[in-house]
Amino acid sequence: MNNKSVVLTTIGFMCIGMTVWMLNLVSAGWVSGSTMYGMALDFALGSVMLGVTAILTFFHGRTLDAIIFFSAAGYFWTMQHAGGGDSAGTVGWFWLLWAVFVFYVWLGSFKAGWARSLFLLAAWISLLATCLLSWTGMGFFNTISGYLGLITGLVALYISVAEVLNYGNGKVILPTGSTDS
Repeated sequence: MNNKSVVLTTIGFMCIGMTVWMLNLVSAGWVSGSTMYGMALDFALGSVMLGVTAILTFFHGRTLDAIIFFSAAGYFWTMQHAGGGDSAGTVGWFWLLWAVFVFYVWLGSFKAGWARSLFLLAAWISLLATCLLSWTGMGFFNTISGYLGLITGLVALYISVAEVLNYGNGKVILPTGSTDS
């Protein structure tokens, strides 16, 4: 892997990890009130940054990472407008469609190493739980989604750290299961 690819992957997963972590603090019950929900400008800027990172990552041959970054950019961008006056059923469909997308990306990630597969698995189940929360109104789905979101964020941050630490050291310091690190 070349140096630019490491930088891009590190930045992309760091951006996703921090944003997903902050988004799920309330759902997991760790803080009360809003965290990043009121920061639409941060979502817009983060989406643009992830979109640019995705394009550059794609041109450096990291297709799965590019798909993850493009989809995260789209997700954060559309989250600014999700649920604004829509019915719970409509919002549930929004979350279900994202869950289905992440599910098939997860299926395609098995050769990319355990870290990216775990990241996508946790994201998929978290989105599915959010869908079920919208449709059923059962609060425990919110807690499940929140904790899985925190796990998703932590795994993204782990991948970010591993990419930069494993590059150029001649050995794997933080394993991800990827053959590129």
